[in-house]
Amino acid sequence: MSFVPVRVAGTGSFLPGAPVSNDRIEMVLGTLEKASPKIKNFVENQGPKFLEQSGIQSRHFAVDPETGDLTHTHSSLAENAARQALEMACMKPEEMELIVVSCPTYDHGTPPTSALLQERLNIPSCAEIEVHSNCAGVGKSVQIAFDALRTGRYRTALVTYSQLSSMFLRGCYLNQPKMDRVHAAMRWILADGAGALVLEARPDGNTEHEILGTFTESVGPGRPPGMTAGGYAADLIKASCQIPQMYDKAGYHLWQDFAATNRDAGPLLLDALCKFTKQLGINSDTVDHYVLSIPTIQFYNSQYDTFMSRLGITREQGKFRGVNTGYCGGASILLHLDEMIRAGELKAGQTAIVHSVESSKWMSAGFAVKW
Repeated sequence: MSFVPVRVAGTGSFLPGAPVSNDRIEMVLGTLEKASPKIKNFVENQGPKFLEQSGIQSRHFAVDPETGDLTHTHSSLAENAARQALEMACMKPEEMELIVVSCPTYDHGTPPTSALLQERLNIPSCAEIEVHSNCAGVGKSVQIAFDALRTGRYRTALVTYSQLSSMFLRGCYLNQPKMDRVHAAMRWILADGAGALVLEARPDGNTEHEILGTFTESVGPGRPPGMTAGGYAADLIKASCQIPQMYDKAGYHLWQDFAATNRDAGPLLLDALCKFTKQLGINSDTVDHYVLSIPTIQFYNSQYDTFMSRLGITREQGKFRGVNTGYCGGASILLHLDEMIRAGELKAGQTAIVHSVESSKWMSAGFAVKW
């Protein structure tokens, strides 16, 4: 089978609300006055130090600071980013033949968020697919769209990823007396945002802004999950343990194994990037930019020797880019790619690898583009 080139016709990003500085996180997400004295002491004593060392100066939350209400859903975050990408591509929403939406949760159990985005964009008819994934969702979604376009099934595709972390982080959501340190610390790292790509098949052979390839891999079997968020079927198996009991146990809280993430995410990223560059038939040090899922500057510095120096790349080729966005999960890499393109940092002829590691069950996914 012969394949046609697939190009990035447009990129877009969206950050909700005004920037939230480190000293205003609790003002926006809500205080933890019902948490245990131990957690309150942890927040008061460790929070300022962690935030100062994180390298993050501000982030965005889809929360009204006056009411505490959410200001956006996954589909409305995606809509804002999608419209920017469509504008850059000089295309109308109805020209999209395929929509691939990824997010770690969704607006409703049903209908799917992909169909809600289609409606928001007023697209009368298209194919739509929703990918349930956290940080690896971007690479997975691009792979689906890339394969659908290069084989000729569709001519155009819209790919979006939305991160609505504040849904899990607001004080009103948490069973505060049952919080542990991880639940509290997640409020210092995660943020909200969305990114989008418009992809276009080019039967004429035009390779400007070409997707060179995609990569997705899961190596989680046998490993405990590195991130969990309960509240779904596996938590409701027993008739005697339903939503009230799940709330009492705080089984729905978002939790991360920081030790496992610090230990395993870097080597997993290194292994994936080595496999990906080999698959592409290029040397890793010839890649001009690596746009990677790096949550904090501490993680960036601690993992530098593990993957960046071993790949033969410099800090300029693989920057920490979350200073004014915080960590928006999978959306981060699309936010940063869009920023690079609009600022002219990604130049004609340069190659960028856009890649994320997901600790939930140890997955890795990304794509490469030659601009």
